[in-house]
Amino acid sequence: MLRLIRIVALSFFSLLFILIALLFLVIDSQPIVKRDVDITYNHVDRIKQIFDNQRNHIYPGELGTAKIVAEDVDTVVNYLTYLFTKGNAQVQVTDHHTLIRLSIPLSIGTTINYLNLEAHLIEAEILPSVHSIKMGHFQLPAFITTEMFPKLMQSLISTIPEIQLAFSALQKVSMSSSGIDIVYRWQGGLFDTVNKTLAMNLPLVNKQELDRFYRYHLVLTDYTLRKNKPIPLSQLLIPVMRLASEQSSKGNAVEENRAAILITSLHILGISLKTLFPEAVDWPKQPKYLVTLDGREDFAKHFMLSAAITAYADSKLSDAIGLYKEIEDARSGSGFSFNDIAADRAGTKFAEKAIENRMSALNIQGKLSSGLDDTDLMPAWSDLPEFLSETAFKERFGAINTPSYLQLIEKIEQRITHLVIFD
Repeated sequence: MLRLIRIVALSFFSLLFILIALLFLVIDSQPIVKRDVDITYNHVDRIKQIFDNQRNHIYPGELGTAKIVAEDVDTVVNYLTYLFTKGNAQVQVTDHHTLIRLSIPLSIGTTINYLNLEAHLIEAEILPSVHSIKMGHFQLPAFITTEMFPKLMQSLISTIPEIQLAFSALQKVSMSSSGIDIVYRWQGGLFDTVNKTLAMNLPLVNKQELDRFYRYHLVLTDYTLRKNKPIPLSQLLIPVMRLASEQSSKGNAVEENRAAILITSLHILGISLKTLFPEAVDWPKQPKYLVTLDGREDFAKHFMLSAAITAYADSKLSDAIGLYKEIEDARSGSGFSFNDIAADRAGTKFAEKAIENRMSALNIQGKLSSGLDDTDLMPAWSDLPEFLSETAFKERFGAINTPSYLQLIEKIEQRITHLVIFD
């Protein structure tokens, strides 16, 4: 019996030693990738062009090719890594090869360490194959990357038939120094089928979050049910933020604000909630109403859309999308408007403060619950240039990021900083 106890104890400590050794091998004190996170209107433009090309030029049964330049692959992967892990990534695409390097911060006690990953992909018949994976100083055995990993991926894909259908549309993924080419055979209704399946089997939110959304939907529906006149955004946010304040006393103030911003944005933009949450099909119907910010409907939409993007992504993406829209308007729409940029940036700042931390979240709730005016949310804008055509914009400012352009953006940011809501 004593011998058995010794064997068990020895086995336990041997296993513990192996685990500690593995932890030492895979955890580093320094990141292998450390860089800025940057996403610009150019990235938004190129990604949109890929989707527009499929939507407008590829028909069911035809072969299509999505060309993603190497810079965009690198930028998007780095951005997503930062968004979900607060880490950094670097993607190097060369002829028939791709090297992905990730550095993910890990808090161990009071110190910050890093999980550094390197994955080497090689072009194969259809999808790239994993040639090697390295975690810190530990190289995964070849049988894991070449045998177990592909089987695991296939198992995950085959779990949902519609996702398997999406992958079956892929014909070839090619890699070169210029980027990645994805050749696919377009299948009519594929996006609708996949989206429906994801909504049914992979809910975007848990029950607690859904309950939050329902509460804010109800308060907005009740408040706006018999409103015949345009509603100032500052007035609409009063009942919303009062509810957020009540719920925060026994819950998470940041998450309450995030939910309040999202549902208010969907209401103002006229987007049906059941588009994102199938459960909302049984919720009270959204009434139609008009919301304005400082007298303008477009300002309210700009403000809340930017706030929602910031609340669920970050300010970099929000600013890039806002700038992209204004550039598109200058080319073929109503023109580049700096007052729209002001509404975008004000919405971004609002969301940043609303979810920064608990104290900041409660502060925003308190100010809006007590009642503010639209001018406390939207900076002065009447002297800002608007409706500038592409030619007029170039004549006055030259291009994006010129000194004259940046000076005006800085002026807008200063006005936003001094708004009552942010004092």
